[in-house]
Amino acid sequence: MPIHHPNIIRSPLKAIALAGMLALSLCPATTALADGIANAGPAGQPGVIDIVTHTPSWVWPLILFGLFIGWTRTRDRVVTPARLFVMPALIGGLALHNLASSGASAGGLLGFACGAVAGALAGTAVARRRPARLLDDGRLAVRGDWVPLALVTAIIVMRYARGVVIGLHPALAQDATFMLVDTTLSGFIAAMMVARTIGILPAGFLGRQRQYG
Repeated sequence: MPIHHPNIIRSPLKAIALAGMLALSLCPATTALADGIANAGPAGQPGVIDIVTHTPSWVWPLILFGLFIGWTRTRDRVVTPARLFVMPALIGGLALHNLASSGASAGGLLGFACGAVAGALAGTAVARRRPARLLDDGRLAVRGDWVPLALVTAIIVMRYARGVVIGLHPALAQDATFMLVDTTLSGFIAAMMVARTIGILPAGFLGRQRQYG
């Protein structure tokens, strides 16, 4: 089966820069969306059209780019080990930023920890279905998988929904139950992505990497 790797992400530095831009932009996008929704519609109760029209225009290309990044993971490709960990590292960093922004309360930490444990178990189980193959030059042949696209989509939906909900009900940003659910889901998705990436590494990977180090 031929290995495909779209030109837009063929360069490792370009892949890191684009993925980093996506992750770093999700936080201000959520804040901007919340501010926009807060001023939308009559009496602070906007409809679907109001929500869409008050979404900052620059958020839509960001969403499309995130979905494209996830879609590229559905295709077989050859990557360096470093590139394989770019997206999991950035998503993990985004989850930690989300935890810190919630105030790192006891409830938030508990939710994040529970979500992370469940996500790690799920990611490990999923990884067993599609292990990567180590090539002679030290790169990895990775089989396409729809799980990364599903996780990226879940992150985008969560951040968008969070912006809408906080825009409609600002007090929820400090609500313990809301923060518990938010940090639990965030921890689950991040841990699942990281565990899945580690889990697809072929047996003897670390020993082989020392030969190329």
